[in-house]
Amino acid sequence: MRTLPLFVLIPILACADEAPDDARDSGGASAGIGSVTAATEGGSDSTGAPSSAADAVSDDDSSGDVDDPTAADSSGGGPKFDIGDNADTASPCAEGDGGGTPTFSYIWIANTSEGTVSKINTQTGAEQGRYRTAETAADSPSRTSVNQFGDVLVGNRNGGGAATKIAAVEDRCIEKNGIPGIQTSTGAMDVMPYLEDECVIWSVPLPIVDHGPRGIAWEGGEIDPETCSNTVPNPRVWVSFGGSPEDVYRLDGDTGAILDHVSFPAQGGRIYGGAVDADGNLWYVNRGANHLARIDALTLQRQSWEIPNVPYGMGVDSDGDPWVVSYNDGPTDRVYRFDVATQMFVDAGGGLGRYRGMNLDRQGRVWVAGNSPCRLAVFDAQTDTVINDDIALAGCTTPVGVSIDFEGFVWVVDQNGTAFKVNPMDYSIALTVTGLVGPYTYSDMTGAGLDLVVNPPG
Repeated sequence: MRTLPLFVLIPILACADEAPDDARDSGGASAGIGSVTAATEGGSDSTGAPSSAADAVSDDDSSGDVDDPTAADSSGGGPKFDIGDNADTASPCAEGDGGGTPTFSYIWIANTSEGTVSKINTQTGAEQGRYRTAETAADSPSRTSVNQFGDVLVGNRNGGGAATKIAAVEDRCIEKNGIPGIQTSTGAMDVMPYLEDECVIWSVPLPIVDHGPRGIAWEGGEIDPETCSNTVPNPRVWVSFGGSPEDVYRLDGDTGAILDHVSFPAQGGRIYGGAVDADGNLWYVNRGANHLARIDALTLQRQSWEIPNVPYGMGVDSDGDPWVVSYNDGPTDRVYRFDVATQMFVDAGGGLGRYRGMNLDRQGRVWVAGNSPCRLAVFDAQTDTVINDDIALAGCTTPVGVSIDFEGFVWVVDQNGTAFKVNPMDYSIALTVTGLVGPYTYSDMTGAGLDLVVNPPG
């Protein structure tokens, strides 16, 4: 049960299929005030099968997002996440040995300008693998989403728009070349050609019409501890992108086969980030059109609500309420909770500077990367209030993404090539990882976000 503080409830107009003015011309926080009228839409349906991984070639398209957030068109593993005083546990299968003790925890960070993704051990900071995610570096990997087994899906924003799955442990890698054993990367200096690494399970090209994959999220389910198999159909994964139109795909997690595809009329802007709730519904934000959308896992219909500011990062809390942070002009930027029951946005505070990626931990805190000034911020998800909006990160320049590891430490990815591991209790830097190349990841990099909704505290 939430403790209700003095906060501002902001009623929001549900979005119809019309594009508002560009986000930077829309007046920021003044947008969207009005009564609530939920709009439910059905998209055009299609299904199909992916091309083989070998066919996942890119187009020579350099028209993707500019990673300068001041530009008009800016874009953006052992998944056991309980810590300290929290007795709740995720499935022991998630650790890879079935024995109930954490044997690994990875954070997957895209080296966006290099066209690779790094698998980093969150306990040691060691990079234990680096993988090509598409045909060329120009395909621009960005968002990563981690499932309950620690495996990652990487979305490539440009080129062929490939969605690429990589296994966390060799037991789930696939023999491809006839050479005994699994041939796979062992670190940053050991990167194999695209699709030759045997831990790259599949890579599916998706037809980019307007802005490639950004809002990606695995669905969750209850895992049988005896068989280490999911009690729902094998985990599927959502991939959403574009703005004109908005395209949403759902893929088979084992094979990459396209199970569902819906396309919704243009509202402008571009889909920026996504997350699922406990029922497997996809939530995403559109930056530019400035709306929050929900795709029903059963009907594939969309509901959308106008956000009172220019959105950036997002996540879903253990109660199923989405959280959205804004990146606009700094003084008006805020952190919001969307109350699903009332269909209103709750203003949880902010205003020190711009906000980018965010994630929630199991202690009811919202952690947010901040720019101008460079910092980490933390909010109370139970009372919708600010805890600390100015946590120093020595040496930071442009923090982009935030994630939580299985011990509860907070990871902050900086575009300067650094990732900080932060102690959530005293805000000290536990370790620093360097050597990343243009990292631009601010999604569920560890799987903590998924674990929070399918395995909530209590």
